[in-house]
Amino acid sequence: MPMIAKWWGSLSIQIKLTLLIQVSLVIILAFAQRWVMSNFEEKIIESAKVRAFETADGIINGMNMLMLTGQIGDPEIRTLFIDKMGKSQGIKELRIFRAEQVKKQFGAGLPEEQPKDAIDQSVLDTGKPYFERKVAKSHTLRAVIPFVASHNFKGTDCLTCHDVKEGSVNGAANIVLDLTDETDMIASINQWLWFGQLILQIILFFVIDQMLRAFTRPVKELQEVMTAMQVDGDLSRRVDIEGDDEIGRMAQAFNALSDSLQKSVNQVKEGQDKLRLSAQVFVNSAEAIVITDIDNNIMQVNKAFTDITGYSAEEVIGKNPRILKSGRQGADFYREMWRVLLEAGCWQGEIMDRRKSGEIYPKWLSIAVVRNEQGAITNYIALFSDITERKASFDRIQHLAHYDALTHLANRTLLNDHIDLAIAGAKRNQGKFALIFLDLDRFKIVNDTMGHHVGDTLLLAVAERLQKCVRESDTVARLGGDEFVILLNNVNDEKDAATVAQKVIELIGQPFMLGTYRANIGTSIGIGIYPMHGADRFALLKHADAAMYMAKEKGRNNFQFFRNP
Repeated sequence: MPMIAKWWGSLSIQIKLTLLIQVSLVIILAFAQRWVMSNFEEKIIESAKVRAFETADGIINGMNMLMLTGQIGDPEIRTLFIDKMGKSQGIKELRIFRAEQVKKQFGAGLPEEQPKDAIDQSVLDTGKPYFERKVAKSHTLRAVIPFVASHNFKGTDCLTCHDVKEGSVNGAANIVLDLTDETDMIASINQWLWFGQLILQIILFFVIDQMLRAFTRPVKELQEVMTAMQVDGDLSRRVDIEGDDEIGRMAQAFNALSDSLQKSVNQVKEGQDKLRLSAQVFVNSAEAIVITDIDNNIMQVNKAFTDITGYSAEEVIGKNPRILKSGRQGADFYREMWRVLLEAGCWQGEIMDRRKSGEIYPKWLSIAVVRNEQGAITNYIALFSDITERKASFDRIQHLAHYDALTHLANRTLLNDHIDLAIAGAKRNQGKFALIFLDLDRFKIVNDTMGHHVGDTLLLAVAERLQKCVRESDTVARLGGDEFVILLNNVNDEKDAATVAQKVIELIGQPFMLGTYRANIGTSIGIGIYPMHGADRFALLKHADAAMYMAKEKGRNNFQFFRNP
């Protein structure tokens, strides 16, 4: 992959665009051709099925005529009729065979009038037609069409002569149609389409190449000016590209940026000395400020520094700021911080430091490099603020957003995040996980009779017992009311989920001592397994919920797996 990325990065925009457009066109046209050919092939198969039904209609009509003329009992005439029908164009094989009820009334018939395989027998048993396409030396479609007894079957009252029940199967026709000509035609058309696509791609290659050359020429001009500006540092260079399209506006923006940059550089040069002196203005800032020399020895700190760290100015001047280190960040962290600082001229981020009292606290730190007119580093200026309260407030907000206020279990939002992570992990590792959806039985009775405060105490006790049923890697969540969900990661099969569900039922079924109250409740559980019972979070929760209601319908205090209706 690195070699490919390096090769791709070495290509010009023109070549990249040409390749992307050309490959996209090849893929689109290939899929379009495949779609057209698939539809064409489906039309041919459907047409062949219609021919099979028409042939079956012809057979049954002919048999009815033989029956009306009294010739149906002559085996030679029946055989002659089938042979004649089988010589129709496109029919490779034709035979009819009797069902057991016809054999009982009129006899077994000829050997060739018997079902020859399991497919023949299945059609007689089900009364449903069967189609099978085969590709061997030739392309064929086998159709087995049943003859169903009816008062009006293709215009004939079958029950006049047949002593059978209406809707039963009297027999069937086995028809094998030759599709060689049609499949040869499809192959020929496909070859011509591929040839046409090749010609089209060659033409498009040259057309696209010429168009992209015209589009990328101004970009090359802009690149040349930027490269020259980088080499000699001449900010007075400008790009002479006309036009109001994206490239033209980019050139205008570049020229405007160059003007602004040139002005800014001049202003920086003029005010650099004033900027260094103005750093004294920040002595009374609410943020702590530390100024060090080129060797990173502290030269000056403000009052906020003393307030935050506990160190007075006299205790730190002349020392290295490393005296504030907490030890929470390793050498690699500081090495990367200094690399960014020296390359970019500034660094900012969160860091853990230590107060004089030894207390470790979080702070937001910004460091900037001060350079003289020659570009040499003269000082470093660091500003920081204590963010302990801000982080604590953020943590409280995060906890309220992701955990149930009563039980401190995961809430629906956090559960959804964990389910999405479990789905991603299962897809990556070809694994499974289970959702156990449970609803407390008889909780409402306790809540209504003993009071909401007892109900809340009961929910806390239930949450504690549920957590004893799972591993640390699993998730127990409360959706609201008396509904809970357990996410079991890395299950092998339904047996693993069933074991936990049974343990939950046993624990919840034990009496709860709530002060002076004794409560007996149960739970109904529904289980969904990923990916068998749902490929996404919504389907899994829905199906586990449905399985839970199945458990309630089966008498409560049991568990049920989701089963497709």
